[in-house]
Amino acid sequence: MSAAVLLLALSLVQAPGARAGEGTLIVGLDDPEAVAELEREAVLMGATAVRCWSRPAQCHLDFAGRPPQAELQRRAGVRFVERDGLVPLVPTTAPSSGAAMAPAPAPGSDTDGTSACPDLWELETIGLVDAWAEVGGAGAGAPVVAIQDGGFRTTHDDLEGTYSGGLDYGDNDWDVSPSMAVSVPAHGTFIAGIVAGRDDNDLGRVGILSEGQLNYQKIADSSGSLAWSYAIAAMNDLADGDLGVRVLNYSIASSSYTAGFLDAVEALEDAGILLVAAAGNCGSAGCPEADNDSTPLYPASFSHDHVVAVAGSTRDDALNPYSHYGASSVDLAAPGVDICSLGIDSDTDTYTAAGTSYAAPLVAGAAALIWEAHPDLRTTEVARVLRASAHETAELQGRVQADGRLDLAAAVRTGVPRSGQPEDLVVDERADLAFEITNVGAEGEAQILVLHPEWLKGMWAEGWELTRLDPGDTVTLHDAGEHVLAGHGTLLEATLPAHSEQTVLLELRGSEVASGTASVRLVLASEGADWLNSPYAAGELDETGFLAWTFGVAVTAVEWAEDTAPPSDSDPPVDSGSEAGGSAEGGGGSGGEDLEPPGETAAGCACTGASRAAGLAWLGLFAVLAGSRRRDEPAG
Repeated sequence: MSAAVLLLALSLVQAPGARAGEGTLIVGLDDPEAVAELEREAVLMGATAVRCWSRPAQCHLDFAGRPPQAELQRRAGVRFVERDGLVPLVPTTAPSSGAAMAPAPAPGSDTDGTSACPDLWELETIGLVDAWAEVGGAGAGAPVVAIQDGGFRTTHDDLEGTYSGGLDYGDNDWDVSPSMAVSVPAHGTFIAGIVAGRDDNDLGRVGILSEGQLNYQKIADSSGSLAWSYAIAAMNDLADGDLGVRVLNYSIASSSYTAGFLDAVEALEDAGILLVAAAGNCGSAGCPEADNDSTPLYPASFSHDHVVAVAGSTRDDALNPYSHYGASSVDLAAPGVDICSLGIDSDTDTYTAAGTSYAAPLVAGAAALIWEAHPDLRTTEVARVLRASAHETAELQGRVQADGRLDLAAAVRTGVPRSGQPEDLVVDERADLAFEITNVGAEGEAQILVLHPEWLKGMWAEGWELTRLDPGDTVTLHDAGEHVLAGHGTLLEATLPAHSEQTVLLELRGSEVASGTASVRLVLASEGADWLNSPYAAGELDETGFLAWTFGVAVTAVEWAEDTAPPSDSDPPVDSGSEAGGSAEGGGGSGGEDLEPPGETAAGCACTGASRAAGLAWLGLFAVLAGSRRRDEPAG
């Protein structure tokens, strides 16, 4: 192919007159245990082929004649029965913004490219070399990335060693070679190069995972058709199998979806697989249907936490005028113009193209590299990291959720906090509020904000700087900025090492017998992102408008009243200038006021109990994922 190819509103299109298997039924079941029974009975009903999965509980049944759709629909435990059909495709490639690429000097760094693709500008833009340095690798330890597309030239020299598995779902064989009947036969191979082009040669391009592996899922048949059953079966194999895949790149967009397709997408979430989808492209610049908020495309417009929709950006971090967008439905942008990658005319072929089809695999590769750096992240957390670490620009503000484009170097430096839901707390004279917290990402500066009634005091927490807050005090939070408190609170601050876990004990004392509610939230700021907070998708709004856990708290006995002496000299010191006691001066503290009652002896103690409550009242501790490193283990 020529060095530059203008792809005007092209995508995988259906061959004229092509029809998916008219005798194929896609059946969804309520119970995975019912799958085996349907497999047996489908043969008695005349099915010529039966393919079933437990996750999702779904079967694809082929019939030579008229399929018994109504009969199956009447069966107990059947959620849906639908006929197979062609996917209504929309463009995901667009015109390139550049002419043929000029020759360049021999590569001087990883992102300078090769003699075939000398201008890999997008890799420098997203900070790939810095990300590799941070991770200490280039994809060898990353999870497998699956690509669903119209076929792949796996023999391309720049894809050597990338094959982790593959299947032709269109023609039901092992040959994943490109279907030449689709309008862009090189589409899948081009994407494969962006994700995993090798860096140990002067061929093709450098991929995000230059030492990574791919699962090649061909979902177009020899006639060029893409049926729902092809894409669904490929997703089901990922969700129901153990193929090492954590990321699926889907640079395909459709104007509708089916129950079976949604079923398959949701099964990916259950399996912990991130779905990275192209937002779509217009046939002409600035087309009226470009806003996915009002004109959704699928799977990009699914609101599921594990679906990341990607728009295309330009060299100057603006939106590609051919790219779809969506302030709420598209997560972030990634470079999507003047992208050089692999062709299929030979095993060394390259060319240049544009579109969200080619922005998406940058994000898919980035997600896998984030997992190499932080293997205990959940899909929801990886998606959040991608958004929170994006490089914000004025041109992308309001066009995507992140207000910016992919910044891979920042993403791998992002700290990710976790905490647990507290149960109600009982303070019998004193109590320790226990936080089981985990940082499954990079090092970060943590803040724990506890908002509580006036009659409850946060006294001490080992290793944490503590600041007591009264109404009217100003506190600066990573995620909320400066905020004037309406009530009382305690702020704890410390550095959380990468991949660490610890129990934080905040000693609380009560000054009167009373009951009420308190709330707590954990925020983590790091070099990669301004902030991330926990919990992610649960909790209640606190007074600053951000998610926080709310729990009941009751004081059943007190050791001292506001106008009497503290209990004893043996208690942990509260030094307003020490790390343990925190700073009561400045920084949004209580202006230096000593909140312990004055006095030298316990003679005036208003004690109503003789012993300290020793139990940990917060029992809802988060169970850290298997394999997480302890705080004292080396990061990496």
